[in-house]
Amino acid sequence: MIDNKYLDKITDYIENTLSHSDKAEFELYMNKDSEFKKIVNDIKLNTLALKKIEDIKGPSDFVFKLNQRIDEYENNSIFNQLSNSVSNIFSKSDTLTLLSGASLIIILSFSFFKFSTFIGYNNIVDTNNISDSSIAVNDSDSLNVEDPVLLLGNDK
Repeated sequence: MIDNKYLDKITDYIENTLSHSDKAEFELYMNKDSEFKKIVNDIKLNTLALKKIEDIKGPSDFVFKLNQRIDEYENNSIFNQLSNSVSNIFSKSDTLTLLSGASLIIILSFSFFKFSTFIGYNNIVDTNNISDSSIAVNDSDSLNVEDPVLLLGNDK
């Protein structure tokens, strides 16, 4: 396992900014650990290769255009639109609207539930069936059956 103390000093060793005693200690550790020595050599080669690359000049407005494109992307992303919608729902001005809508949905759902379980339609009687004595249309109907039916509002 490589000691983190020496990992932190690799850049300083490659750039030759270590003190003489630190450099000697670093090289002693590097010679003892072949895996660490390979890592140091790889980093050294990569650093030299990067230094040989020519500087690339871009257009003067490159950074400005890049920032514009980033802003456009962030403003048009689905995640951003969704997060804006969620934050707008819970803003103070929309809270009343949200609660009103939720209340209306709950009331309508409860009403549909109650009407769907209403069993009153099973008690509807066919008034054309004269043998049915469970309903009386007028006073004479209620008196001409074995079990008279009391009509509401009938004083008799």
